Amino acid sequence: MTSSTRRQLLGAAAATTVLGSASRMVQAQSVWPAGKTIRIVLPSGAGGGSDIFGRVLAEFMGKELGTQVIIDNKPGANGLLAMDAVVRQPPDGYNLAVSFTASVIGNKLLQTKLAFDPITDLTPIAKIGGEGGNILIVNSELPVKNVRDLIELTKTRKDLSYASWGIGSGGHLIMEALKANTGMQINHVPYKTVAQISPDVISNVIPVAWIDTASPLPHIKSGRVRAIATSGTNVLPQTPEALPMVQQGIQLTTLPYYSLHGPKGMPDAIVQRIVGVVNKWLALPETATFYRDRSNQPAPGQTSPDQLLKQLQSDLVSWGKMYELAGIKPQ
Repeated sequence: MTSSTRRQLLGAAAATTVLGSASRMVQAQSVWPAGKTIRIVLPSGAGGGSDIFGRVLAEFMGKELGTQVIIDNKPGANGLLAMDAVVRQPPDGYNLAVSFTASVIGNKLLQTKLAFDPITDLTPIAKIGGEGGNILIVNSELPVKNVRDLIELTKTRKDLSYASWGIGSGGHLIMEALKANTGMQINHVPYKTVAQISPDVISNVIPVAWIDTASPLPHIKSGRVRAIATSGTNVLPQTPEALPMVQQGIQLTTLPYYSLHGPKGMPDAIVQRIVGVVNKWLALPETATFYRDRSNQPAPGQTSPDQLLKQLQSDLVSWGKMYELAGIKPQ
């Protein structure tokens, strides 16, 4: 055998090995999830905003993908704990995290010692909920029915405090911007989880709170708390009495949303497979009904990773300006 022939045979063998490896990678991605359990980490506890729809989405994904999809609740640190639980996992599609706007944008803008970047160290997959804003609730005995009433009350009640689900959260942001815009005075009490807030407003431990639109809905319906405003631009389907602040003469809005992320470097084939399942779920009439009735929100439209990334990049600018207005500084 000549040296030229030997080189040709070795080259052919190497090419076959490379092609074989590539083929196995494609095959592995094409059969994902290969019967393995998928974990979705949520930034809220049981009964919180993301938990209410996250479990419904997980059930649908499990049926569509032919595997078990489990929920792992990790509330706290303005959503940071949920993302931290996923960011260092293998990028194979078996560990996903739900975030809300402030957990990505707020933490990136306000936390100076983060161990990871919430945007570049995670794979953006899909927008999966929200865009109706947050809702402002008060104890049912507090003598206010709208934001103007609350502003007037703070002039005489210097002891009033309000709750949000953390420093830099959407609730913290909108109330501090409202204070800066109107001169009202009210103290901030950050809570670890959303689920803790409604019971404390009911019992008057804390009389005022910004909160997600889903978790307090049963308490609003029962009259144990009163909804007096939203931070969005449209009236919400289940709480028409709580007009958006822009309809109450206060030109402040935030439109937070929930989104789905994975570890950095996820194969595009797996990302697109997940996006396809999410979009199929979002297109169902029963999903729109579920969002309206249980989340008190319009269902988000069809989604893509590129759209989500552009939204996040835009929010870095717009939310950054709001934090400036609100006087919320990096820590």
